[in-house]
Amino acid sequence: MAAREPTQFAYRALKEIGVRSGPPAAVAALGAASMPAGEVKALKYSANGRYLAWAVASSVQIVDAATQAAVATIARAGVQDVRFSPKGTYAVTWERHAPRPGVETAANLCVWDAATGELKGGFVQSSFSPDALQWTDDEAYCAKLFSGEVRFYRPAALGKPALVLQLEGVSAFSVSPGLAPSVAVFVPERGSKPGLVRMYPVGGFGRAVANKTFFKADKVEFYWHHLGTSLLVLTQTDVDNTGRSYYGESSLYFMAAAGNFDCRVVLDREGPIHDVAWSPSEKEFAVIYGFMPAKAALFNHRAEPVFDFGTAPRNLVRFNQHGRVLAIAGFGNLLGMVDLWDRKSLKKICTIDAHGASLCEWSPDGRYLLAATLSPRLRVDNGIRIWHYSGTLVYDQKTDELYHAGWRPAPASLYPQRASLSPPPPGIAIPDPARPAQPKPAGAYRPPHARNRPAGASESPRSLSDMAEQKVFGASGRVVPGAAPRAPVGASAEMLARSADKKRNRKKAKDVDADAAAGSAAAPGAAAGPPTTEVDVLKRLRFLKKKVGQIEQLAARRDAGEPLEANQLSKIDSRPQVEGEIAELTAKLAELSAQAAAAPDAGADAAA
Repeated sequence: MAAREPTQFAYRALKEIGVRSGPPAAVAALGAASMPAGEVKALKYSANGRYLAWAVASSVQIVDAATQAAVATIARAGVQDVRFSPKGTYAVTWERHAPRPGVETAANLCVWDAATGELKGGFVQSSFSPDALQWTDDEAYCAKLFSGEVRFYRPAALGKPALVLQLEGVSAFSVSPGLAPSVAVFVPERGSKPGLVRMYPVGGFGRAVANKTFFKADKVEFYWHHLGTSLLVLTQTDVDNTGRSYYGESSLYFMAAAGNFDCRVVLDREGPIHDVAWSPSEKEFAVIYGFMPAKAALFNHRAEPVFDFGTAPRNLVRFNQHGRVLAIAGFGNLLGMVDLWDRKSLKKICTIDAHGASLCEWSPDGRYLLAATLSPRLRVDNGIRIWHYSGTLVYDQKTDELYHAGWRPAPASLYPQRASLSPPPPGIAIPDPARPAQPKPAGAYRPPHARNRPAGASESPRSLSDMAEQKVFGASGRVVPGAAPRAPVGASAEMLARSADKKRNRKKAKDVDADAAAGSAAAPGAAAGPPTTEVDVLKRLRFLKKKVGQIEQLAARRDAGEPLEANQLSKIDSRPQVEGEIAELTAKLAELSAQAAAAPDAGADAAA
C-alpha cells in the first residue's frame, strides 16, 4: 500500500460482497463487473493487505486489494475458508473432508501459489481450525499438528517435513511472530501429571528454552507479543469443580521467550478470564476478568498491575494500531456498550452504544472503530457501524444476513500517530440511531367484541350462552388462541354466569389488595404532614435510608456507563434533599426520645 492511501474495509453477506473505502470517503470500491455470482462462502484479506480473496461454490477468486484487478482463479469447488501466508505468497483453502472413491487420503487443506493459482500441496484436516496451518513470518516454514508431533514443512516441498518436534500427548501449538520465531506446545494434564507448555526455537528442538507446568488445564489459548518475545497462556477447564461457574476455570500465565522469566498473572477477582490483548506499541497487556460485572486492568512486562479501568459488564478488549486508544466492550449476551480509553492520560474518552454487535476492529490508521452485527448469531438488524474515537458515528450501513466484515490490513507506519487525539473530520458525522425501544407488554388478551368496553364491563347472559354453543372440530379439551374458553359439555348459561361472577369478584378483591398495598407503600412518603410520633419518625427514617441505598445503586450503574432513564437520574439528583430530611428526622427523633424520658419524671413530681 502506498503512503497516504485511504483505508478500506470489506464485508460478506449471503449472496454478495462489498468493498468500500474507509472514512471520511466511505465509497464503494468494488465494481459491478467484479461482483461474484452466487453464495459467497469466505472473504479474506492477506496479512500485508496486498490481496483480497473470496470463495464461491465452484472456485476461489484472488484480486488486487487496491484496484480489484483479477490476479488468479483457483478452480476448486466446495471451499469453505481461504487464508493467506504472512507475506501473501501462498493461499490456503479448506473444504469439508469427504472420502472420495478410489482415493485413500484426499487432501482438503490445500496450499496454492497466490499469484498463479498453482497447487503446491495439501493435507488432510478433518475439522476446520483457523490455526491448522501456521507460518513463520518469513514464510520459511509452515507447521501442522499430527499425533504426538508438530511437523514443519518448506512451502516448496510439502510432501516431506523438514523439521519434526516430537512430544507425547501434544494437543496444541503456536508459532510466534518475529524475526527469530519460536514454537510453544501444550500437553494437557493427565491423572496426577500436570499440564505443561514448552517453548522451543524453530529448528532447535533439542532443549526447551522455557517450560511451565500447571494443573486445571484442559485446553489453552496462546497470545504472543507482536515481537515474539513474550507469551501469555490462557488455560481453561471444561468443568469448574467448585460449581461457581458454568464455563469452567481459567488462569493466565506469562512466559518470556528467552526463558529467563515466567509467572502466573495474579488477578484480584474471582471468575472467568474473558479476554486478553497485547499493546502493539508497548510490552504491556490488558485483561478482562471476573464474574460480571467484570474488571478490566492493565499489566506491565513483569505481569504487575499498572492501572484499573474499573468494573462493568464488559468481555472484550482491543488496542488500536498505535496502542493509544483502548476499546473495552461488552458483546454477546451483554448490552453492547463500548468504553474508549486514552492510554496516554488513562482517562475514559467516551462510551458508545453498539447494541447487537458481535465483532469490532480498529482501522489501520487507529482513528475509527468498526462494529458489526452478524448472522447467524442475530438474523435481524445486521449491519456495519463505524465510530471515530471521539464517539462520533460516521458510517451506518444495514445489510441483510451479514456474515463477515473487516479492515484491509496496513502497517501503522503509513499513518503517523498524532500528538493529541484529534476531532473527526468536518462534515462526516451522521445521526446516531436511537437504541430500539423495548416493546410494551401486550397485556391480557381481550376478544374483538370486548376490546372497546371498559376493563370491568360484564358479559351479557346471551353472550355467555353463545360462547357455550361454540364448537371447534377436533379441538376437544384444547384452548384455541383467539377464541373464548369452551364451556364443559352440558353447561348451562346460568352456570357460566355464576362462574363469570366469581371471576369478577376475585378480580375486585385483587384490585382492592393492590390499592391497599400501594397506599401502604406510599404512606412513608405521603404528604399528609410531618410525622409526630416516635413510631412514625422511625418508619419514615427506614423508608428514606432505603431510598438512599437505591440512589447509591443507580449512581454506581451511571458511573459504570450504563444509560439510565430520566426518572432514575432525577432520583439520583434528589439525594441532598433526602439526606437533609434524614438529618431533620434524626433530630426530631432525639427530641421525641428526650420528651418521653422526661414524662415519667414530671408524673412523679405531680404525684408528690
